[in-house]
Amino acid sequence: MRSAAVQLPTDLVARYRAVDREVVGSALVDTPAHLDRLTSDIGQRGILVPLDLRFNQAFATVDGNHRIAVALRLGLEHVPVALHQLPEHPIPGHAKPMADADHRVLIAAWEAIEG
Repeated sequence: MRSAAVQLPTDLVARYRAVDREVVGSALVDTPAHLDRLTSDIGQRGILVPLDLRFNQAFATVDGNHRIAVALRLGLEHVPVALHQLPEHPIPGHAKPMADADHRVLIAAWEAIEG
């Protein structure tokens, strides 16, 4: 699997997150307290670890639900994302359908990196 890192619009990336961590709690983490700490850290230092967006023409998934929730809280217009192109199958259970306009943005970003 090939990958590349880019800056993408926060709203585009947020559409493909698995859950809204602002609403859904976690058995492993006190989510509200964790998000408050993460908000403070990202507000001071930015997002240091890119979100992971895996995509193809049919669907996409995002690893980084907490970071994207904080980016939305802070009103960040763009977030760092590691892009990974996926085969059409298998389709993960948490995959979200890919919008045509989003796919065009992702392909353009991918092609710009590959040169």
